[in-house]
Amino acid sequence: MVVVVIISVVTTMSVLSMSGGDKSKLTAQENQLKAFLGLVRDQSAFNRRLYLVVPDKTGLKTYVLLKKKWETASKVDFLAWSSGVTVSWSVDETFAKNQQLPEAGWMFWPTGETLEGDITLSVGGDAFRAPEKENIVKVSWNDLLQFDALEASK
Repeated sequence: MVVVVIISVVTTMSVLSMSGGDKSKLTAQENQLKAFLGLVRDQSAFNRRLYLVVPDKTGLKTYVLLKKKWETASKVDFLAWSSGVTVSWSVDETFAKNQQLPEAGWMFWPTGETLEGDITLSVGGDAFRAPEKENIVKVSWNDLLQFDALEASK
């Protein structure tokens, strides 16, 4: 699985460097996001530990539960949002509070299950105009990390 992630990242970077278009930038970020979440799921299963992915305005950071304490996951690098890509997400704040998580995000269990979630990626907009609808992708996943990529306008 690690090899697949590495190939995905290299392919994404190649596509991004060959074409500077908004659509290719969006597709590259979407592929990186999916590969990243798959890597976290796999690390959780391989290490038999709980993992937590937390979004913020700069990217996704990952925590692992070690000896009843959440620590930064050393085996999973930070995923930074690409320049020019606007990102929004929804997380279950109540779940985070009830589980006493360090921050709201998506939990990954060693069984391969995860907390459902979605992240919306867009390019080409600014403070005065929205991006074209073909430049918006909503990446949603279920509790088994099965993806359903939809245009956010649907």
